This record gives sequence, C-alpha cells and structure tokens, in this order.
Amino acid sequence: MSKESEPVDSHVCVGYAFWGPLSTILWGTLIAVVLVIAQAITVVIYMIRKGDLLLGSSPASVNQLQYDGFLLSLCTFVSAVVCWGLTVSVVKLKRGSHVREYLGLTLPTKAQFLIWFFITLLFVGLADGLSLMVGEPIVPEVMSKTYASLDSPWILWLALLVTAPLSEEVFFRGFLIKGLSASIVHWYGAIIISSAAWAAIHLQYDLYGMAMIFGLGLVLGAARVKTGSIILTMLLHSFTNLAATIEVVFHLHRLSG
Repeated sequence: MSKESEPVDSHVCVGYAFWGPLSTILWGTLIAVVLVIAQAITVVIYMIRKGDLLLGSSPASVNQLQYDGFLLSLCTFVSAVVCWGLTVSVVKLKRGSHVREYLGLTLPTKAQFLIWFFITLLFVGLADGLSLMVGEPIVPEVMSKTYASLDSPWILWLALLVTAPLSEEVFFRGFLIKGLSASIVHWYGAIIISSAAWAAIHLQYDLYGMAMIFGLGLVLGAARVKTGSIILTMLLHSFTNLAATIEVVFHLHRLSG
C-alpha cells in the first residue's frame, strides 16, 4: 500500500503482519459470537442466583433486566475479559504480528491528546445541542433507570469509565480498523464500518441514540487512524462516558429535587 494512496493510514496498515480484511471479518464475527454466548451465560447465572429461573420468569421481569445496573456492569466485566483474551490471541496467531503495534497500544503525544480531546469535547457539545434542538432527551431513559437501579453505583462507574472503553476500543478501533483498512474500503471505510458495528451493539438505545454513538465512533476512529493509538481512544471514550454519567446524575438529582 503506497503512502500516496493512504497518506494518513500508515499507523494502521504497514510495518508488520496483520490479518487481511476477510480474515478480520471472520475472526471478528467469531469473537462477537463468543461474546454474545458469554453474556447470555452471565445473564442466566445471574437470574438463577437471584432465584428468577428462566422458565418461571414473567416477560415483565425479564424485560426489567435491561435496566439492571449490576447485571449491566457484570456483563461488561465478563465481556472485557473475553474480548481482550480472544482479540490478543487472534493477533498472536498471525505470524509476524506485534500485539502492541497491531492494536495501537501506544501512548499519544501531548499535542495529539489535546487536539483530539478538544475535538471530542466539541462533538459532545454539538450532540447535546442537537438533541435539544430536535426534542430528544440528552439523558436516555434507559440510562436513568439503569443508574437508579443501584443503591451503590460505583460498580457502574467502573464498568462505564474503565472496563467498557478498554474492551470496546481494543476490538472496534484496535482490531477491526486494522484489518479493514487494508481492503478496498480503505481507512475511511474501516472507520465507518467499525463505527456502525459499535453502534449496533448498543441495542438498549433507540435509533437516535445509536446514531449519536455512530457519530462518536467516527471521531474515535479518526483519532485511531491519525495517531495510531487506541490508548488515546480509550481515554476519549472514557471521557465521553464520564460526561454522560454526570449528566445522568444531575438529571436524577433534578427529578428527585
């Protein structure tokens, strides 16, 4: 791949061995399937421990699981362990690969961090402004109910601010963008596809919420390609989750007051 054809893609496409686009899709699908199975097992075990056996559960009680903050946090922790383990293992299976470089586990420069932090902050502000303009809630109902379900929400803070950014970035911005960038879709197509896949896993939100997540994915994907660092995107991802969680806290405080 010539530098002329991919001027900003050198961070993610050259210098060492990596899986091609088809292999990336196949491995990515396998990882996704295993993650779904792991989460399903987690949910079943959780329900059994609570005494809510599947056969005896009403549709209403099962539906309430989507607002269970402890279960969400638990699934996030399980997903992180499985995602990191499988993704790193798949990378190591490729002869000649280098995990640190492959996944972008490099520190950004101070200038890179400041530039992309400002861009992300600008996106958050514009997204909230757009929500107000079109009459969409800044705080999704699902997040309010999920946060309110916890007597001690520290576990949800840990899941949203640390665990989710670590696992989601290593897979979507680390692994997927790497392999897809080498295909006919190039780096820009890889960003779009990985962002769409990332938005698609957030089924707890409505279409508007998923569209906002897709937009954030474009920002994070661009940061990954431009800097070669998913440590940067992990920090940015954590910041956006922090901002969203603070908005949830203020929203609930306003309702209770």
